[in-house]
Amino acid sequence: MKKRYGLLAGLMLVAMLTGCGGSGIDENKPVSQVAADAQKMTQADLQKMVAKYDAAIAEKGKELEALAAKVKDIPLTELMGEKAKTLKGDMNKITTSVGKLKDQMAAYAKELAAKK
Repeated sequence: MKKRYGLLAGLMLVAMLTGCGGSGIDENKPVSQVAADAQKMTQADLQKMVAKYDAAIAEKGKELEALAAKVKDIPLTELMGEKAKTLKGDMNKITTSVGKLKDQMAAYAKELAAKK
């Protein structure tokens, strides 16, 4: 049982460290830079980027739901413990990440709407 939790924790760490890197999305890029890049893209490229962001946001949503389920499984007496604090911290990181992704996706969507 401990090995499974260790493996799960390791996989979560790898997933968090890699983030959206495989999809070509840099969530730390300023929205102003994203908007400038979007202006140089074709309509097809913009549609692809919006789809990538939509998929990345959906994936983060699944991660968030999984963490929320874990928090719900924690007994009431342990909700102020380290495990709960760690899970809540991870949830906050994902929520922040989703916010950044949504802001960037909005820049691409705005440019896409302007080019239609």
